[in-house]
Amino acid sequence: MTKILAEFIANTGFNKFSKNVIEHAKICFLDWLGAALVGIKEKPAKIALSFIRDVNGRKESSIVGLNVKTSCINAALVNGVAGHCVELDDIHEEAIIHPAAPVIPAALAVGEKENIDGKTLLTSIILGYEVEIRVSKAINPSHYNFWHPTGTCGCFGSAAAVGKILGLNLKKMVYTFGIAGTQASGLIEVFGSMSKPFNAGKAAVNGIIAAMLAKRGFDSSQAIFEAEKGFCRATAEKVNLNRVIKNLGENFEILNNIFKRYASCGHTHAAIDAILKISEEHNIKPSDVDKIVVKTYPIAVKVVGKNFNPKTPLEAKFSLPYCIAAALVYGKVGLDEFSRRKLKNLRIRKIMEKISIKTAPKYAEVKLGSAEVIVCTKKGKKYSCQVDKPKGYPENPLTIKELEEKFTMLAGKTFSEEKIREIIRMVRRLDKLRNIKDLTSLLSK
Repeated sequence: MTKILAEFIANTGFNKFSKNVIEHAKICFLDWLGAALVGIKEKPAKIALSFIRDVNGRKESSIVGLNVKTSCINAALVNGVAGHCVELDDIHEEAIIHPAAPVIPAALAVGEKENIDGKTLLTSIILGYEVEIRVSKAINPSHYNFWHPTGTCGCFGSAAAVGKILGLNLKKMVYTFGIAGTQASGLIEVFGSMSKPFNAGKAAVNGIIAAMLAKRGFDSSQAIFEAEKGFCRATAEKVNLNRVIKNLGENFEILNNIFKRYASCGHTHAAIDAILKISEEHNIKPSDVDKIVVKTYPIAVKVVGKNFNPKTPLEAKFSLPYCIAAALVYGKVGLDEFSRRKLKNLRIRKIMEKISIKTAPKYAEVKLGSAEVIVCTKKGKKYSCQVDKPKGYPENPLTIKELEEKFTMLAGKTFSEEKIREIIRMVRRLDKLRNIKDLTSLLSK
């Protein structure tokens, strides 16, 4: 199993990808970049930046959105934290993972250090996504009872991406996975705190360490995925290892990616879509509401359905009651809706008191993305809306134009309109870049 996956990474080149896969990878990169450019201004990223400045490092890789260069490991840590800070980075439904969060920071940092071209960067991203998503699919949903897949399985994604950039052979790629596996960590318990984006940054770093050690002859387990005491069986009650290699090289998981419209945990998005639709179609105002019932899947109730009194913006991103109330009060759930000022809005607090959240039998096996919202008004009317595939899912996609507009909105907080257009143009032709330093230099403020 481990050997098959390692062989796939070692032997798969850019020419194996369809145009659709390549173009999708470009959009994944742009989408992550927008989230990172906003996230770099957030407190967790600022703290991580102050830490890496203390430990220093060779100036070889860039921090996005800032005129700062540091070691590739330090850059991957800060960029990894930044990209996951505001909960606007991509997600994969079956794997319950944010694929870009660990992979792109690792690939970008090491790629800049190694002077790679755009094709190599895209290849590493596509393969990194493939590995982390497949491993996560094999062990979820039971892995998600305790473990944060972006932090755990993300280690394997970043390891694959960096291993590809470094040109590791089969044997060293096997060891890379072993070294990544013994580092893999990240707990659900830290959701709603700064440690959640830290999981992404640390996964990026862990993958770099794994690949760089393996390149130098560091060995490890040769069966980290399938071994009785290996990663998969150690972190999940139910394991289906066939999902790691089924149709490997035929169906690329990056095409099943989800792009987020709301700056909150993905488990909130179906219910947000539903409440917004009810509000828009029936002109429901906060003052009209008697009660709101949300029926959704067990994971969503467990992760985002319990906190009716979020005290920080990070906690609010993992509070479905807050997200529902914010959507009703403000008509949107973007970055601004998670400010400390809006968190204290009495209208939102009153709406939250009228919300109940529960599981529904029809959603028993759902991992991500389904909810039914029922709004009962003070005049005795009842309105309901069920959403199974929120906007941004492959079955209900955002257009390229919408995704570029999302990037423009996020990047506009850092760069001029002219520079934003230049970045978009460069990402569109990423496979033509001879050296990605042309891009990383553009991303410095």
